Amino acid sequence: MPKQIQPVHRRQITKATIDRLLSMIRDGYWLPGERLPAQRELAEALGVGMSTLREALQSLQTMGILEMRHGEGTFVTNHPNDMYDRLVEMSLAMGETDLQMLFEAREILETGFAFYAAIRATDEQIDNLFDILEKERVAIESGMKKVGHNLDLAFHRLIAEIVSNKFLAQIDDTLFNALEELFHVLPQTLEGWHWHYEVAVGIRNRDPFQASEAMRTLIEASAAHYLPHMKLQTTKQNLTFEK
Repeated sequence: MPKQIQPVHRRQITKATIDRLLSMIRDGYWLPGERLPAQRELAEALGVGMSTLREALQSLQTMGILEMRHGEGTFVTNHPNDMYDRLVEMSLAMGETDLQMLFEAREILETGFAFYAAIRATDEQIDNLFDILEKERVAIESGMKKVGHNLDLAFHRLIAEIVSNKFLAQIDDTLFNALEELFHVLPQTLEGWHWHYEVAVGIRNRDPFQASEAMRTLIEASAAHYLPHMKLQTTKQNLTFEK
């Protein structure tokens, strides 16, 4: 009996396109306020169909990373506010490179946590993950920022605890101490909550690749949304100091 070959699902192609765009924005390929190439040109450069690209761009707009303006094109969002000022202060205190390295460390470690959590989680631990998510959703909708931030941290901590690796546990404290400070700066949105939910779904499905890729997308979305703004605001602040 021949082995069955699984087709590549459209969703996988769209997600890969989202990940590529997120990575480019995170790395500063397009800066806040900058317009992306025309959709047809961009689709050809990425090697994807127009419908796939449109789905990816729509998802990134929903996440608040891109803004699609009728008749003008697609732009990286540029909405500076007090949150970005606080990010600048943090980056100056930590060093901009350190903040970027924190996102890199998250991508390296937390994708691995999600991978092994999908293999090792008990039913009770999975229930606890979704319980945290439900409470976090209510906190976001109710504007309870501090409660929401604490629940966000609890979600990530629980995934690391599920892995139960005594060597990684020595790294956990350093990582989560930094995350605790970062999470209280970053605003919470239902779009961001959705990506957390996708991670939990991957763990519930006992699919380590689904869980780790969902975590990667979550972290890249966060980095793509905030690091370019942080760099832009830092540059502006430095120029102000030089005047």
